[in-house]
Amino acid sequence: MQEIIRARQSDDFVGRQQQRDDFRANLRCPPDTRKFVFALHGQAGIGKTHLLRQLHGIALEIGALTARTDENETDLVALMAAVSRQIAGQGGETRGFSQRFADYQRRRDEVLADPQAPSAARELLTTSAVRVAFSAVRALPCLGVLADAVTPEEANTWLDQASAFFAAKFRNHADVQLLLSPVDDLAPLLVDDLRRLAQHRQLVLMFDNFERTTEIVEPWLLRLLEGHFGELPTTLVLAIAGQYPLDVNKWGEYAAITVDWRLDPFTDDEARTLLRRKGVSDQPTIEVILELSGRLPLLVATLADGPHTGGAVQDLSGMAVERFLKWEPDAARRSDVLLAALPRVLDEDVLAVLAGPRRAAGLFQWLREFPFVVESHGRLHFQQVVRGPMVRHGRGRSPSRFAELHRALFAHYRNRRLGLGLSERHCWADAEWRRLLFEETYHLLCADSRRSLSSGLRAGADVCLAGAVAARHWLDMLAEAGRDADDPAIAECVRALRGDGEPDPIELRRKIIDRADSTQRSVARTPAVPWSRSDADPTARPAVAGAGGAAGVPGAGFDSGAGAFGPGIGGGAGGLASGLGGAGWSAPGTGGAASAGGAAGRGGALGASSQRGDDEEHQRPSWLADDDDDWFDDMPKAAPPVIGL
Repeated sequence: MQEIIRARQSDDFVGRQQQRDDFRANLRCPPDTRKFVFALHGQAGIGKTHLLRQLHGIALEIGALTARTDENETDLVALMAAVSRQIAGQGGETRGFSQRFADYQRRRDEVLADPQAPSAARELLTTSAVRVAFSAVRALPCLGVLADAVTPEEANTWLDQASAFFAAKFRNHADVQLLLSPVDDLAPLLVDDLRRLAQHRQLVLMFDNFERTTEIVEPWLLRLLEGHFGELPTTLVLAIAGQYPLDVNKWGEYAAITVDWRLDPFTDDEARTLLRRKGVSDQPTIEVILELSGRLPLLVATLADGPHTGGAVQDLSGMAVERFLKWEPDAARRSDVLLAALPRVLDEDVLAVLAGPRRAAGLFQWLREFPFVVESHGRLHFQQVVRGPMVRHGRGRSPSRFAELHRALFAHYRNRRLGLGLSERHCWADAEWRRLLFEETYHLLCADSRRSLSSGLRAGADVCLAGAVAARHWLDMLAEAGRDADDPAIAECVRALRGDGEPDPIELRRKIIDRADSTQRSVARTPAVPWSRSDADPTARPAVAGAGGAAGVPGAGFDSGAGAFGPGIGGGAGGLASGLGGAGWSAPGTGGAASAGGAAGRGGALGASSQRGDDEEHQRPSWLADDDDDWFDDMPKAAPPVIGL
């Protein structure tokens, strides 16, 4: 039956062809060119275990003896016993190890059955932490506290007490040493057996879920490679699968014999191939599965096996989150991860908004340890295949909380952008200003896409004036906001605006303004938020502010310099043409003073500009907004700390 199961699993397996081919070829290589360690790593659900099973099958096909272990082997004695048992099942008897292991089990059972045995002796034989060099097992980063953790002092006390009892109970000193140091006694025997078997057959040992067993198994493997337990056969190959890459500080000296495989999500073709093999042929359903799964192999397969009709597919974001965080038992820590998935990019300042200033630094360092968190230029971001389900889970769990957190992040990024103090003449040339602008817009749209889409689009119209690359990045941001806010209107808008190849900024600007006009008219029909507009020239450029530059335009929320964000703000630096104001999201007008020659206060009349000539032909249109802002008036200028999801 096992052969039939392996055959069917192989038939259903999609992708990783290069890895399978390389592994098969390596087993046929002579020892002087062979790799001896294969390290597979990637996030939960990426398919590490499935690939390891495929490699296991390949090894069996060529006649190798193979064994696969994971966290179910709670200590090294159990691990070695599992290796021996599996190899014996394939016709490779480990006589030396098996006989001595049977002795260990008999002596161990005698101690545990003895009512006179002290607790120290029992702990020594049942606590895995004590049996690993009598040292404490510490918690792995991000994975919670391991069971059986003890201090070195406790271990040494147990050792002394147990040694005295064993010496009194067993006359044979070898039996005492076997109970005190079973790994040092049994491992050389296992290596001897493997070396004998390797004269006739190749050997492949596999270690799955390595992130759970690293503290126990890794030191043993390194000692194995060092030859501590005896010379290893040249036909032995190790395959290690875990969420994290092997620690270069520990494994670096073995780089020449190691193959490192980082597993990524399926390609589009691979995901579609798997769906086809599972009988999913309805195109709308396929597109929904690809979107929901992020092409993560586990989710693609699970969604394909679930109920789906006419494009309706069950969202398994909760299951995906559980999979990503399966090794984190602390509910508060799990909530921290979900909270941190909300922004597109993380730094300590953003975490201070979400979790409070006191926790920000520690949380930032903790998040860095996750395999699905990527660090770049000092900032963090979640891999999208993980972040997507987490965002959907948080949005579905509490839509009001989801909006509240995005409002806080919107205010945070707005304050950071304004804090740069750049004039409109210089702001677009500043990469940090543009980055903050994009994050500000993203969170605004996620907080209330219906009432902010028109304003967000008008901001995009001005982004087009910064060039094709900036326009493309803005479209990407808009698409992410539509997906994360689950707003079909934004998704449809992105489809209408996107074209083939690099966008033409002027044409895209024209499309955006047309779309913003139609969106504004649509929202204007809702009595709660009245809208109006003035005619706009889609090719007009934003005002360029100088010493006496144009004052802020009512409703043009993205300002710079002395201007402020919101309707009716006059500012000497002038407002950015297509701002995020007006739509109920702006802060109340402050009536900021205009600079030399500029108007001030609500109404935002254009100041008498001392700039003429080229600047005059770049006067921008204005978009009127209702002065009474009943949505954002209570929003604090600085984003308050918000605790938990």
